Amino acid sequence: IVAVGENLAPSYRGAKVIDTTGKTLIPGLVCGHHHYYSGLSRGMLISAGEQNDFIQVLKEWWWRLDRGLDEEALYYSSLICSIDAIKAGTTSCIDHHASPSFIGGSLETIARGMREVGLRGMTCYEVTDRNGGMEEVKAGVKENIEFAKSVDKEWQSGKKPLVEAMIGGHAPFTIPNRGLELLKEACDTTQRGIHLHVAEDKYDSVHSHHHYHLDIMERLDSFGLLSDKSLLVHGLYLSEKEVELLNARRGFLAHNPRSNMNNHVGYCTNLREVERSILGTDGCGGNMFEE
Repeated sequence: IVAVGENLAPSYRGAKVIDTTGKTLIPGLVCGHHHYYSGLSRGMLISAGEQNDFIQVLKEWWWRLDRGLDEEALYYSSLICSIDAIKAGTTSCIDHHASPSFIGGSLETIARGMREVGLRGMTCYEVTDRNGGMEEVKAGVKENIEFAKSVDKEWQSGKKPLVEAMIGGHAPFTIPNRGLELLKEACDTTQRGIHLHVAEDKYDSVHSHHHYHLDIMERLDSFGLLSDKSLLVHGLYLSEKEVELLNARRGFLAHNPRSNMNNHVGYCTNLREVERSILGTDGCGGNMFEE
């Protein structure tokens, strides 16, 4: 929108005209949490093992999918997800990415698809040790930092980047303490916030209690990862005390109802207590009206 007022048409002769009679003009919508790597996943017909709990769903479906991605598949996933979002009136997407077989350069590939479609966005790599231990953790952290630096160069050159950076992590149950230390260092180095799955399933909370003797939010806070730049996702099994800590740190929580139903994980019962909540799709397309 370049101007608002009456009798502006004569000043813009020759411009494209859209007849909005009987229509409503609204601002572009925002998807607060997306997974562009799932853009090609619709109608998958794969031979999967048993899926009696959420961890089996991850292992048999989503983690197999992201391991199979290469640069070409990721690029077209980005184009498809961006077009899908724009068609639904979603003009900004906050992406959370994973492609263990193609880490270095993956975020720039996603950004390229967003830029070509003309969609504003943010992206990050979900740091995890689920495939390659600490080497995979370090590679993910490096990719987050490198992409943030490339965005900084755009700012420094006087451009306003269409795609910004965050620092990503998968979920606390796949990130060891050393990984959380590295994520904090990356946040401090780049001055970006963390984008992290938390308590999507009860297993995440149980794992934190079993291995670290802390609630998930206490564990994250002990590494300084909760702030007003933090974007946490799902939070179905966060306790009232943990939501209070999130609110005290002024962090955001992205709610993804369709994904919760699709993965059979439940509902965020403390959602009404979250002061800074936003709506995401967790990779279930870009239509925020459906969400």
